[in-house]
Amino acid sequence: VRFRVRVKLPALKNRVDLLLTDDEDDLQETTVKASRNDQLGRRDQTTLALRFRRSPDAKLSHRIGFGRRDQVFLKSRYRNSYEISEQDALLYDAELYYYSKDHLGGELGLSYQHLINDHSLIRQSNRYYYRDNTNDWRWRHELQYMNQVNAQSAYIYTLFVEGMSRPNMHTEQVFLSARWRTNPTRDWMYFEVEPYLLWLKEEDFKTSYGVALRLEVHYGKR
Repeated sequence: VRFRVRVKLPALKNRVDLLLTDDEDDLQETTVKASRNDQLGRRDQTTLALRFRRSPDAKLSHRIGFGRRDQVFLKSRYRNSYEISEQDALLYDAELYYYSKDHLGGELGLSYQHLINDHSLIRQSNRYYYRDNTNDWRWRHELQYMNQVNAQSAYIYTLFVEGMSRPNMHTEQVFLSARWRTNPTRDWMYFEVEPYLLWLKEEDFKTSYGVALRLEVHYGKR
C-alpha cells in the first residue's frame, strides 16, 4: 500500500502545498519497480513537508519537512522542459537537499522523449544520485515505449538498469517489464498488471520472474 496526499492552501495564492506521502520520489516517473531498493534510504518512508513556489507553475520549488528515518530536511528542486520539435522534447531537473543525519545529497535527471504518433511515444531517461555521507553515485538508465490503445487503457514496456560508482562502476540490477494499465469502470480508479524479469547482482544476475498487480485511486481535483 502506498499513498500520496497533497493539500493546496488558497489563502497563500496556491504557492504553498502540504504534502504527505510514503514515497519521496514524486517526479511522476512511470516506473514502479517490483524490486524496492533501500540503499538510498528514501523509499517506504512517510514524509510530511511544506512545498513553497513563487507561483503554481514555477520551475523552482523548495521544501522543508520531516521524513526518511525521522530526519528533518531542506530540499530545492528545479524542473523544466525544452521542446525541440513537435515530436521531440527534453525534460530535465536538478535537486539539492540536506538531511539532518544523511547530510548533503543531490540528483540530476535528463530525459529525451519522441512522439511517434498521437497514441505512442518513446522515452529515454537518465538519473544520477549523489550521497555525501558515503561519497558515491547511484546511476539509473531507463528506456520506455508507451502505447495508448484507447481512452481507458495503455501498454508500457520498460527496460531499466541501475548501478553504483563504488567500489567501482558496476550494475546492481536490470529490470524488464510489460505493463497494462486501464480504468474501465471509473475515471479515478486504475488497474495495472505488470509481468517482469529481474536480474540482481546479489543473486549473481540469475533470472527472476514475477508479476506486479496494482490498484490506484485518485481522489479530489486533478
